[in-house]
Amino acid sequence: MYRTLFEYSLKYGYDEAAGGFYDSGLFNQPADRLTKIWWVEAEGLVSSLYMYRLTANPQYLTVFEQTYDYIEKNIVDWQYGEWHSSVTTRGTAQGDKANTWKAGYHSGRAMIECLEILKRWKD
Repeated sequence: MYRTLFEYSLKYGYDEAAGGFYDSGLFNQPADRLTKIWWVEAEGLVSSLYMYRLTANPQYLTVFEQTYDYIEKNIVDWQYGEWHSSVTTRGTAQGDKANTWKAGYHSGRAMIECLEILKRWKD
């Protein structure tokens, strides 16, 4: 089931050129909302690393690395802190970094979970 769901996300919602996952789209069609949202990227990061750990398929590790690179270069606000809410197809960060719907939950939990997976992997 996990593989099927993740493969669906890769097929319809993953940006192979720049890394990261698009916002959303209609069922069984390529994503049509191409903005990248902080929580989608965070969850894509964790799930791709879990998929690699469960299957040892190097494609999942590549997705993890490309998504991490995208987050590091485009989502994280290195000047003022926190993650940008979203990034447009032109690479413009937009939206509030803090509001009632955006909290450090997804980004913080993603980093903690990824660190835990990587630590266990080393053992």
